[in-house]
Formats: sequence, structure tokens, C-alpha cells
Amino acid sequence: MTAVALPATFRSGPASGTGGLVRVALRLDRFRTIVWALSVSVIVLGALSALNTAYATPEARQARATLISSPAATALAGPGYGLDDYTIGAMTANEIGLWIMIPVAIMSLLTVTRHLRAAEEDGRLELVRSAPVGRDAPVVAGLVAAFVATLAVGLLTFLALVAGGLEATGSAALAGGVVMVGFVFAGVSTVASQLTAHGRTASALSMAVLGVAFLLRAIGDVNGPQSTSVLTWLSPFGWAQATAAFVATRFWPLAIGFVMTAGLVVLAFWLVGRRDVGTGLVAERLGRPAAPRSLTGMVALTARSQLGPILSWGFAIVAMGAVVGLLAGALVDFLASDPTLSQAFPDGPNGAAAGALAVYTVFLAVTTGAYAATALGAARAEEVATRGAAVLALPVSRWRWLGAQAGVAGVASVVIMLVTGLAMGATAAGSLDGAVSVGQVVGGALVTLPAIGCMLGLAVLVLGLAPRVFGLIWAYVVYVFVVGLFGPLLPDGSDALSPFTYTPQLPAEAMDWTPVVVLTVVAAVLMVAGLAAFRRRDVTG
Repeated sequence: MTAVALPATFRSGPASGTGGLVRVALRLDRFRTIVWALSVSVIVLGALSALNTAYATPEARQARATLISSPAATALAGPGYGLDDYTIGAMTANEIGLWIMIPVAIMSLLTVTRHLRAAEEDGRLELVRSAPVGRDAPVVAGLVAAFVATLAVGLLTFLALVAGGLEATGSAALAGGVVMVGFVFAGVSTVASQLTAHGRTASALSMAVLGVAFLLRAIGDVNGPQSTSVLTWLSPFGWAQATAAFVATRFWPLAIGFVMTAGLVVLAFWLVGRRDVGTGLVAERLGRPAAPRSLTGMVALTARSQLGPILSWGFAIVAMGAVVGLLAGALVDFLASDPTLSQAFPDGPNGAAAGALAVYTVFLAVTTGAYAATALGAARAEEVATRGAAVLALPVSRWRWLGAQAGVAGVASVVIMLVTGLAMGATAAGSLDGAVSVGQVVGGALVTLPAIGCMLGLAVLVLGLAPRVFGLIWAYVVYVFVVGLFGPLLPDGSDALSPFTYTPQLPAEAMDWTPVVVLTVVAAVLMVAGLAAFRRRDVTG
């Protein structure tokens, strides 16, 4: 038999079709990239303006430096470079840099998951691979999309820092740290997408790595200021902050992250050649026993499919709460050593501890709200993959299907905040010798639930009214994060759209039921409106 050579057009190697897939990925993500880059740059400009206004004198900046050097603040901010001569640049790197890196890391890992595992899970990638497209091309396209988005955010962040009056070298180091962190978590997500067969699980694994990286940096910085702890050097966030931007600016720590990124990318290419399309290297458990009748139905099905994200988000939030509680005693001792700082709080050191716990509780609640809002992304993914339409073809109403998704996210949020309050309350009560009770901290955690419900309700409303722009819910999540962290420094009224602005901050403040009731009603109205809109619109499929 004579062999017939195929034309070059029909021959396919591992990287065949890469150029076309890259162009498609960049086109699909162009609006998301623009929104992310502009949002981050506007936040940076606003924060710089607020810092310049609030800390215009050296005395005000040094007072801020003293407060930031406390263990609890170090855990949430950074290693504390330049505290002896606290400039606006050092303040920006210490207090804002980390909270730019975290959203960019999340953006990057979700971008990779969307182009790799989610596209493979819903069958689009298999259709693409039926053409002369190699197995490595989708990996390259997903990575390029994430890298371009990260570079766009990094470039506009650099321009915003320079426009805000900071020197270019330090701005380049800080923006370079943002880019490096985004690259590393793009690599993490690429590897996770080879291990599991489901996009939600890949995202959950990547988010779990992000949470561990945050905790390593927090514990390391508390134990060894100015990046002197080994734990700090185990985290990409630690590498980025070790640049000491605007203080002793150095770029070599960034090389660690870029080398790590290269290693993760090489590992991902090696893994992708060892699995079939539509599968993961970690085999799914087959032949599970039938669930009892009490665990069947839409709610049980949704709960089982969402178990991975719930556990990963829950573990990270509860762990952060426990760490904050452990540091409460050190915060009290720190404030007791400086009467000036103690006078800034109503009841001395114990009052300061209650105030700090209230602030950190809001931060953890905002993180839980981020989980609740983005958990609805699973419903959107099911709809895009046409699995939602297949379920709705059965005797399952739209209210029941979407209500199950929202209900599971809501119940998971309640459980996460309850366990977080118990963990933080127990550790705080021990470190403070009973000055703050477990019940007070749990109450402070539970009173944030209506605000979390508002974030979840908004996600349901967007999914019901405009599902194509559901990804923009992340812009609102970032906004809530920023006003939660920097609300007092921002212009008046800038926090008006955050539900946490109206939440009583227990145990530092007295309980006020009016905003709690109002937020509960708003959350219910958003939820019902979203379900009604979903019932009326067309479903993909």
C-alpha cells in the first residue's frame, strides 16, 4: 500500500493552531481585561489621593507607621519596610500593594480555568481539537490570555502610581510584583486544570493554593518583619513584597516568581500529554453508592457539586479568622505600650482589641460575600455548557434550579461565618484572657450575614437579567473589598454602595437592628427579582 502524505494544512503537531486559538482567547477577553485594568488603576489613584490627604504631614505618617507595625496589621498588610521614615510610597507598598495582588491573582487563575478546563468540560475544546489543533495549543492560548490581562493591569497600575506622584523605580517594582503574582497563579491554575476534570474543582484548588500562600506570608511577616522569615519566602506574595518598593527598591525577588511560573508551565505541558481530553489526571471516584432519599433532589445535587469550592473557601476564611484571634493578645500588648494609640480607642487596649476584631470580621465577611457572589458562576457555567437546559427539560422549574444554586451558596455562607466566628472567638478569648467572649465575636460574625445576602442577591439579579456580563460581578466584589479596607481614607460617599457600610461592627459597637432588617429585606428583594428575571429570559441550550 502506498502512503499518501497529507497536505500541510491537515497535519497537526502539539502546537498546531496556537495562533488562531490565541487570537480567539484575546478577543473573548478584551472587555474583561479592559474592565480589570481600568478598575485597578482607578482604585490605585483614589487610594493615593486619599493617603496624601489623610497623611499630609510626617507626624501623621509616623503615627500610622506605629499602628501598622502591630502584629495584627502586619498580618493583613505586609513586612513593614520603611516604617522608620514612613513615606506615601512605603505606605502604598505596605498597605495597598497586597490588596492589588490578590484580586489580580484571582483574575489570572480564573482566566486560565475558563479557557482550559471550563472549555474542555462543556465540550467546546473537543470540537476545536477535531480540527488540526494540537494538544498544547489550548494551554498556550489560556496562558497568553492570562498573561496579557495581567500585563495590562500591571502597566496601568504603574502609570497610576506615577501619576499619583510616586517615583518611577519604586512604582515599577510594585507593579512588577503585581505582574509576577498574576503569572505565578496563572501557572498554578494551568497545573490544576490538568489534575481535575471539572472547572469548579480546578478553580477551587487554585484558590486553596492562594489562601495557603496568603497565610504563609501573614505568619511569616508576623514572626520575621521585613521578610526575614522562611515562611515569607514560601509565598509569591512574600516575593513580591520583598522588593521593598519605594524604600530599598530591588528587583531580584521577582525573578523567583518568574522562574516558578516557568516551572509550572513546563509541568503543565508535561501533564497535558498524559491525559485524554475531558479527563483529569486525578481519577474521579466511580460507582458511588446511591444517595439516600434525604440527599436526592436539586439541593443535594447542587451541594455535592459545590462541595470542593465550599471547603476550599471555608478553610481559608476560617484559618484567617483563627490567626486574627491568636494575634489579638499581641495587639493589646502593643497598644498598651503606647498610650497615644490606646487613646484612639474608646476603652483602652481591650476596646482597641474589640475594634480590631470588628474590622477583621468585616474583612472576613467580605471574603465570604465574594464566595457567595461568585458561587453563582457555577450556575452560569452549567447554563453555558447546556447542562442547565438539559436539567430544565425535566420536571424541574427554573425557580427550583436557580434557587438551589443560590440556597446552597447562602447556607454555605452562614456556616462559614458561624465557624469563623467560633474559631476567631475561641482563639481571641484565649489570647485576651477572656476580655472578649466567644459569643460577642460570633455575634459580630453573624450580623454580617444580611450584607453577604445582598452580594448574593445581586449576583442572582445579574444572572437573571444580563447573564453575558455576569463576570463583571467581580468588579463589584473588588469595590466592596476596597471600601471595606480603605473606607475611612476614601472620599465621603464612596462606600455608599457597599452593604457592609451599614452593618453594625460588633463587638466594638452597640447592636442596631434597623440596618440589619433593611439589608435583609434588600437581599430578599434582589433574590426574588433575579429569580423572576431568570424565569422570563431564554436559557442557553
